[in-house]
Formats: sequence, structure tokens, C-alpha cells
Amino acid sequence: MRRLANIFLGLFLLAATLGLVTEGAREFFNTALPRDPAQLTWLLCFLCGGVIYLGYGFNRHLPLMILMPPQLWLLWGLLDHWPLDLLVGPRYRFYSYLIQLVIGLVALASNRILNDQSPWFVADQFRGAAFRPGRLVLFILLSIPFVPCVLLLIAYAVTDNLITEGSAGFVKLKPNGLYMNERIYRQGGKEIQLAGTIHLARPEYYEALNAGIPKQGTLILMEGVSDNNGLMKENFSYGRIADLMGLSQQQDGLFSGRLVTEAELAKTTPATGVDLLPADIDLSAFEPLTIEVLNAMAREVLNAEAPLAGYAEFSRWAEQNLPADFDKRLMTDLLDKRNRHVVTFLPQALKRYDTLVIPWGALHMRGIEQEVLAQGFTLEESRELLAIDFLLLPYDRILAGLTGSESTE
Repeated sequence: MRRLANIFLGLFLLAATLGLVTEGAREFFNTALPRDPAQLTWLLCFLCGGVIYLGYGFNRHLPLMILMPPQLWLLWGLLDHWPLDLLVGPRYRFYSYLIQLVIGLVALASNRILNDQSPWFVADQFRGAAFRPGRLVLFILLSIPFVPCVLLLIAYAVTDNLITEGSAGFVKLKPNGLYMNERIYRQGGKEIQLAGTIHLARPEYYEALNAGIPKQGTLILMEGVSDNNGLMKENFSYGRIADLMGLSQQQDGLFSGRLVTEAELAKTTPATGVDLLPADIDLSAFEPLTIEVLNAMAREVLNAEAPLAGYAEFSRWAEQNLPADFDKRLMTDLLDKRNRHVVTFLPQALKRYDTLVIPWGALHMRGIEQEVLAQGFTLEESRELLAIDFLLLPYDRILAGLTGSESTE
């Protein structure tokens, strides 16, 4: 157990050092080093810390005052050290690794004072019988409320990681809400803004999104599948759910500007003001089965009196009507085809406009960002906007509305 404790402290310091190098290069030298080494080391340290925690019940020699502060710091890391970002700004990860390094060094210095031999744990600190029944009983009693909290933090961290990876970092889960990321890319005098959006959000989110758009020489490539052939038989709207949650729909926060057609891009005169161009595909480009899915989702879930029961009904319908490989085909329609279409506007639009804004759903951003980077643009800045504030949601009304137990007028 002594060796494991020394390994834990070593990994704790190594993770802090790797993190400082990685984040320092990003924040101060604009160099994007991979975060994987620091994150892997952090994970190994966390797992090692978990084993040591179990050891507290069986080995009385493990000094809590040395080991517990690093362990608690790692637990806070499951929350990405929120709300440190609100206190110190976008460089919070650099400062968190700096604090971690200090905690690790203080632990070593304290242990040096404790054993009067070495900053690392020595054999003399672990002499004598390690196990005491009373200590194990106390450990179990204290763990009853503590372990569920830790499991909840782990579940939160896993969910946050899945959301972040799935959206290429354009969506971030925090304890107080859901944040959307807006990134600005530049090449010469041209600028592209990618704004990962969400169908339901606070009105203030859409206002902040609008406020960040330059008011001159800007083209907004609008999202929104058209339906020229009337293929949607149901009203595909998030309005009912938005009302339940006290939020606004994306279309309610529409951007202001002059609506233009694709033919406008061929003009040679410099653009002035803000222009809006519908840059999505028509529903007829989707597979027929995709259209059936959208109609079924609208009918069974979005317009249902009890959306939770409606989702169960939709799941049964999907099992009976959709082939096993349809998920990939659905994503091809909903993401890939639409991404390929919107990026075709970039070369011509950049000749006339200084700024292009693409405010599309966050899941589109990975593919669109890859195309923007491939065209030679580099990421210059980014900002986070609070889309959904968890503290302000009317949870009682949401539950009643989803289960259909209360009128949602």
C-alpha cells in the first residue's frame, strides 16, 4: 500500500505538469498540444486514488491529511473544477493544473515533515499491524453517504464527456446549465463564425448570439430544411416542450437581416449590412423512411399529450418499422447531406462577404468545422453562452407536462 500511495502522488504531480504544459502552450503560445497524455495520467491517478480510498478501511497507516487533499481535488475535477471558470476566466484549466501542482508539492513537503526522512512514504510509516476492526466499521459508516455522491459525480463526468465528444466541444454540460460554444476562425481579412445552436434555449442566449454578429458585410447561412413537396404530414415543432420548460424555440430567436437568394452571391459589389441566406436542403433529398421517422416523432412525441408515453410508443414503432442499420442512414440524411450542402456556399460567399455566420445545430459543427479548417482558416477565439439554466427550470411543470398529468396551456 505504501508503494501505491507513492505512485498516486507521483501520478498526481505528473498529471499536473503535463496539464500545465498542454494548457500553457494553448493559452500563451497559441499551440495546440494533444490533451490525451494529461487526461490519461489524470484517469490513472483517479483510479489509483480510488484504490487508496478503499485502503483507508484496512490500513490505518495511510495518512489522511496527506492523501485526502489530492483525492478531493480529483473529485472536484469531475466537475471540471466548476465554478473556477466563472472566477478566473477561460484560462481556468491552466490555473487548475497549477493549483494541482501546488497541492501535490505541499503533500510531499508535509510528508517530509511527518516522517523526517523523505517527501515520499517510507517503510517506517507503515510498520506494525495495519488492520483494525473498529477503523473498518467507521470507514463503512462514513462511506454510506459518501460513495453515492462520488458515483453521482462520476455519472455526471461521463455524461459531460459524451456530450462534449459528440458535439466536438460545441456543447458543454456544467452543474448550473448547458452551454453552447461559438468559435471564430480567420484567414486574411475573412472571418467564419460557427455557432453551435440548440432547438430550445433561454431568450437571453439567442440575444447574445445575435449581439456577437458583425453588422456590416455579414452573411448568415441559415439552417432549416424546406418542404416544397409537402412531405411532412405532422407539425414538427418543439413549441409544446419549449412552453413546458419555459424556454424559447430556435426560430423565435431568428436573426435580423435582409433575406437573399443564392443568385446574390454572384454579385461583385461588396456586401453591406447583414444578409440571410437559406442554406439547407429540401426534405425531398431525404430517404422516404427518414421522412416517416420525422412524421412519427412529431406525432408520437412532440405533439403528444404525454410525451414520455409517446416516446415509448415511438420506440415500439421504430422497432417494428426500422431496419437494424437505419441509425447510420438517418444520420447521413440529418447531418452529412446537410453539412455537405452548406459548405458548398463558402467559396462564393467569401468573395463578397467579410464574415460568414453558420448558426446550425451543435451536432453539425464537427463536420462543418473540418471543412472550414481544410480551407485554411484557423481558430482565433471562442466563447461560451449559457443556453439552459438548470436553476431556473420549472421542474414540477415539466414532470406534470411530460407525463400528461396536468394541462400545459
